[in-house]
Amino acid sequence: MRGAFFVLFCLAATAAASAAGLGGEVSGFLSPDGFAQSFYLSFDHQLDSTDLRLGVVGEYGSEGAFQLSPRWQLELGDLGPFLLRAGRDVDHYTSSDLFRLISKNNRSPASSFLTLESPQASFGFLQAVPLRSGDPVSALFAEALLEAGPLGFRGLHLQFAGGGQGGTAAVLQAEAALGPWAAAAAAGWVQEGTLASRGTVVVLERSGSGLQGSFTWQSIEPGFASLLAKSNRYPPGRRGWELELKLPLGALEGEVDLRRQGNLAGTRSYNRLAFTCRAGENFSVQWRLEPTRALVLRYSGEGLLWQVDAVNLVVRHDRETEAGSWSWRADAKRRIARLEVQLDGTLKWRLVAKYDFLLHRAHTYLRVRWERAKQYVQLELGEYDGGNLTASFGQPAQLKLSWGWQF
Repeated sequence: MRGAFFVLFCLAATAAASAAGLGGEVSGFLSPDGFAQSFYLSFDHQLDSTDLRLGVVGEYGSEGAFQLSPRWQLELGDLGPFLLRAGRDVDHYTSSDLFRLISKNNRSPASSFLTLESPQASFGFLQAVPLRSGDPVSALFAEALLEAGPLGFRGLHLQFAGGGQGGTAAVLQAEAALGPWAAAAAAGWVQEGTLASRGTVVVLERSGSGLQGSFTWQSIEPGFASLLAKSNRYPPGRRGWELELKLPLGALEGEVDLRRQGNLAGTRSYNRLAFTCRAGENFSVQWRLEPTRALVLRYSGEGLLWQVDAVNLVVRHDRETEAGSWSWRADAKRRIARLEVQLDGTLKWRLVAKYDFLLHRAHTYLRVRWERAKQYVQLELGEYDGGNLTASFGQPAQLKLSWGWQF
C-alpha cells in the first residue's frame, strides 16, 4: 500500500503544472483550561485530468507535544470509465447502499485510502478508518451496479480487520423507478467472529405534483450497524414502518407523519403521530399526538418568526433587524426564559441571558468577534448553549480567546 502511494506521488509531482495554488490556515485558542495552536499548509496542482493536493497539518498545545502529519489527495482521470483516487486525512468514499455502510467523513488524521471508482463499479482500500467502536481498522470493499431499464441491482462487499476485531459485511439491493414512483429494497449481513446480524429495509417514494410521500419498513437486528460511518441511517434493534405524506388541499397543504416501530423483543415502542397543515409559506399548524402531545402554531415572514406550543406552553419569537437580530423564548411549565441578542458592526456581539425561575439559577454568555476578509479574533465569556433552554446551567463563566487566519 505504501509503495502504491509513493508511485502515485512521484507521477503527479513530476508533471508540469498548468495551474497551481498555495494556501493555508492558522487557528488556535487560549483559555484557563489550556491552549492549542494548529496550522495547515496546502499546495494544489492541476494538470489536465490530474488533481493533486498536498498539505501538512501541525498541532501543539498544553495537552501534548508538537505533532506534524501529512494531508493529501490525488485524483487521476483518463482511465476509461474509472477515476483513481487516493489520499490521507481527507474524505474518502461513501457507499450507495440504503444502509450507508461506508461514509466518507468517518476518518481520523491517520486515515488513508485508495479507490478506483466508476458509476457501475468501485473498488477500494481504507486504512486506519474508525470502526463504530472507535478502533481503527483496515478495510477492503467492492461495490457494483447492474442496470436493466428502470431496474437496478446493487451489491456491496466489505471486509475489515484491526484492533483485535474483524469481519465481513454485505448488502444486496434492488431498485426501480417509474414516473413519479421509486422503490428500493435492501438486505444486509454483518459477520463478526461467530456473531451474525441482519438488516432489511424497503422504501417506497412518490415525488412530483400532487400526492408526495414515502413509506419505509425496516427490521434491523441489534448487531447490525453502519460499520464505517459515524451514525446509522436506520437505528439498530428496531422493527416497524413509517409513513410520511404531503397532499395539496387547494391553498393549503396537509402532512401526515405516522410511525409504528418497536424493539425486536416487543417491549418498547418508538411510535410517532403528527398532523400538519400549511397555509402558504408563512403559516402552519402541527398537532402531535405521539410520542408527546403538542399543538404548535408557527408564523414566519421576512426576518420574523412566531411559534407557540399551546399544549406545552412554549413561546418563541425571532426578529432580524438592520443592526442584527434577537430571539426570545419562554417555557411556562419549566419556568425558563431565554433572550439572545446579536449586533453586527465592526465588532460582532452575541449575548445570551436566561433564568430558571423554578430552580433559581441563571446562565449568561457573551461573545465579541472581529473579522475581516479571512481573519478573525474572538473573545468569549461563558459557554454557548446552542439555543437549548435547559443546557449549560451551572457551567463556570470562563474566558476563551480564539483566532484564525486563512491565506
